[in-house]
Amino acid sequence: MKQTLYILTLIFGTCLGIHAKTPKFLTKARQAQVSIIAQDAEGNLHEGQGLLLNAQGEVITEYDILKGAVKATVIDCKGEEYPVRYLCGASSMYNIAKLAIEPGKNKLYTLEIMPDSLNEGTQVYVLPNVKADKKALAITDTIIKHSKFRETYHYYTLTNQTGERHACSPMLNGEGLLAGLVQLPTKSGDNAYAIDIHFGADLTITSLDANNTDLRSIRLPKRLPEGEEAAATFIYLAGTKDTAQYAAYVDEFIRLYPQSATGYTMKGEYLAAANRYEEAEKAYEDGLAQDSTHKDELHFSLAKTIYALNFTPKYETYKDWTLDKAAAEAAEAYTIKPLDIYMNQQAHSLYAAKKYSEAEKLFLSLTKTGMRSPDLFLYVAQCRQMQQAPIDDILAMQDSAVNCFPKPYPAEAANALLMRGISKAKAEKYREAVADYNEYEHLMGGRLTSNFYYEREQIEIKCRMYPAAMNDIERAIRLSPREPLLYAECAALNYRVGEVDEAIRYATEATQIDPQFADPLRILGVCYSQKGETQKARECLEKAIALGDTMAKGVLEKLK
Repeated sequence: MKQTLYILTLIFGTCLGIHAKTPKFLTKARQAQVSIIAQDAEGNLHEGQGLLLNAQGEVITEYDILKGAVKATVIDCKGEEYPVRYLCGASSMYNIAKLAIEPGKNKLYTLEIMPDSLNEGTQVYVLPNVKADKKALAITDTIIKHSKFRETYHYYTLTNQTGERHACSPMLNGEGLLAGLVQLPTKSGDNAYAIDIHFGADLTITSLDANNTDLRSIRLPKRLPEGEEAAATFIYLAGTKDTAQYAAYVDEFIRLYPQSATGYTMKGEYLAAANRYEEAEKAYEDGLAQDSTHKDELHFSLAKTIYALNFTPKYETYKDWTLDKAAAEAAEAYTIKPLDIYMNQQAHSLYAAKKYSEAEKLFLSLTKTGMRSPDLFLYVAQCRQMQQAPIDDILAMQDSAVNCFPKPYPAEAANALLMRGISKAKAEKYREAVADYNEYEHLMGGRLTSNFYYEREQIEIKCRMYPAAMNDIERAIRLSPREPLLYAECAALNYRVGEVDEAIRYATEATQIDPQFADPLRILGVCYSQKGETQKARECLEKAIALGDTMAKGVLEKLK
């Protein structure tokens, strides 16, 4: 080995070699080196080396050996194995990652990190590969260049070329302080580099890193960001697509913050969504058993969970998890802490349970709070409608809903205007109803169906707005050209305004679309009778009667 190093020194004219007098700290320094074995989903193993950073069990290693890993193990200088508990940060750009193990009974040997940076010309020590003979000496090298990245950290260029076995080897200064980690050059034959150890030590996971590509490429469990709010945000952004990962995050959150209701609500909600109702119930019970949890949040979450389940197709009621239970849980939350949102949840649960009188009172109360909104007034109106209240009482709430919007009405007012228009038509306020329908049409910007134009045409007929009605029924036909009812309606309207020939044309088209439809046959009978074509009238009426049209029978008797 000495001969090889000597030859390399002669070739490159460098200071590469064995330090004549080995500093005592190098022997201890090697004890901080560890081996890393990573396993991917297919069972393939990838091996590399790393370095223990601190007594808390944080380890620095290469990103490349961890990419795709679902499991990883750290082996220390004594051969002790430690399963990797968390990934604490990663950067594919700088090929570095930070892991965390659970420290065992044995002492973990670590290196003290150099507080500042190295200057050009500084002599450094590069430790050999972790698997090298324990008696192997460090290689001395020199910093020939250093440059900054990300404003704070340094990249060091070394004098020598370095082989793959030195990737992620620690680089120490003359006092034995850890300064960096060796990285291979991007181009074969170039000098080796070392990345500032502070960059690796500072790697962390933030609340916004849930979808970080580098982190997701390593399938090890991730350490949650520090702080309850940041951790909860991270879990929320991670989502429930990977159910096993989500479950692990939530359990870890509960372990870290056992007095927070957030962990139990997240757990209860995802378990219920997975139809694991007994486990979900246990999660809520565990949360309620804690002394300092916000129990109102737990009751509210349970209320929402049960409410949602009752609208889930094929839900088979679990114990007493009905809409009544959902309302009761929301009421309990409100008792603990009188928040409007809790009352709102109770009102919706009661409405869904068809307890319209109770729901109406709560919705009406909410219209006097900061939650006042058009939807609340519409719910009150709907509750009254379901209780068959006088139409004016229903309209009063719909008026209030519409009045919540400024004029000219925004698009959000469309639903309230349509609901009020329908009620005004029932109250026989036809022209006012048409006005609301017109506003609705304007706000919808042409995104309407034939049914809308048919309904408005019916109202327009009742207030003798025949030209408008004719326009609407023709638009309805253009939107649904194969609907015989619309042709029959258009025929009837044309007859009403004296356009008998047009009535015959539309009625005939209706019968061609559906020969078994009696209404247009009756209209044809009336039209032909009006034109004095008695035989045609009789034939059409008889066909209509044969199809079960009782009105045609009366018309035929008059014709005779």
